[in-house]
Amino acid sequence: MVDLCGWIFFISGVIFFISIIGIFISAAREKEKLLRGIGVIIISLMIPLIIVFINYLVIGQEVMRIIYLIVIFVYLIVELLLDFILKIDFRDKTSTHVPYIILEYAACFAFIFNTIEINEILGWIVSICFWAMLATLIYYIVIKKKNEKRKEQIIHD
Repeated sequence: MVDLCGWIFFISGVIFFISIIGIFISAAREKEKLLRGIGVIIISLMIPLIIVFINYLVIGQEVMRIIYLIVIFVYLIVELLLDFILKIDFRDKTSTHVPYIILEYAACFAFIFNTIEINEILGWIVSICFWAMLATLIYYIVIKKKNEKRKEQIIHD
């Protein structure tokens, strides 16, 4: 049986992955305002996750599940700092983008592993959301390369 905090975590995970899917699609279509709005949704996930975190501490949840939440919090805080507070364009430099990607995927796997611990079926649903996110990432990369080729053709013509 899944408790309330289990459902909160599961729903947060689904929202997290759907939001990242939205970010990839918005970025591919160069919709800056939509990107920002979706970013706010992702950062807002800190609120329900704080509730889950407090619950985990109060009931004495397994240490690994608390660590999963800490990894997710670190990612969300880095996202908040870089994109919303400092407004640093860190994605253009490999030296700053690669550590960010590693942290992002650590958060993704933390969502998956913790949800599997909560309930195996819910874990599979979150895993499917992760794979959908990866498919959307491929879409984003393909569209980005096509747009770059178009821009190069315009410059050369």
